[in-house]
Amino acid sequence: MPLAKPLLSSLFLGLFIPMAMAVNTTPTEIIQVGTFHKGEVPNVAGRNWFALMVNGERAELKVAAPTIKTVFDGIMDDERNKASYSGKLVEMKGPAPFLIIRREGLKTGELKQANITLADSDQLISFDNTKYTVQHQCKKKAKGEEFQQCKVYLLGNGIQQWLGDTLENGDSDFTDTISISWAGDLDRDGKLDLVMEKSRYNNADTVLLLSSAAKPGKHVQEVAKLSRQGC
Repeated sequence: MPLAKPLLSSLFLGLFIPMAMAVNTTPTEIIQVGTFHKGEVPNVAGRNWFALMVNGERAELKVAAPTIKTVFDGIMDDERNKASYSGKLVEMKGPAPFLIIRREGLKTGELKQANITLADSDQLISFDNTKYTVQHQCKKKAKGEEFQQCKVYLLGNGIQQWLGDTLENGDSDFTDTISISWAGDLDRDGKLDLVMEKSRYNNADTVLLLSSAAKPGKHVQEVAKLSRQGC
């Protein structure tokens, strides 16, 4: 009889540990409508996608059902050999969404959207009575240098967060750029979320950054990235 309590405790622990370990770690994914190289998007879309629809000052999340088909890739494939086709075509019925997202916890409906304006090389973001700046802090070019080395920060609410480095020269095809293409409250926690574009010669990334994933002292945290190569 004295063994009853330890035995019950062990049974409870045995039940508790698997439940505690059953935390969903499904990664966040983002895709866009268009044609991609192999490896840039999933082979099959699957379920549980949301479409970020943006129409002027209005933004909303809708349930999405994208499809991904294998198609001819003019760079990688032999057009005469369909077995070699490796390109991926992402399609969705209706108007093209700004971004297609798969992440647990998202909800359909209208979203709070921020206002983005330009100020020289910087971007000003107004969201829920708070002002943010995407600021390019650049070193002065030395004589003979083609590119200006810059660090890009998100400033607001007394926090300065580094977003990335760039090499800037507006007249060159090899310029590295960072810009915010959308801002608002995607995860509905009352804080600013961002869609960021990073581009350089022949390469581009679309990056989703969410406030609900941010570490202490940060505005946002990268949760997903869509990378593309021009050729």
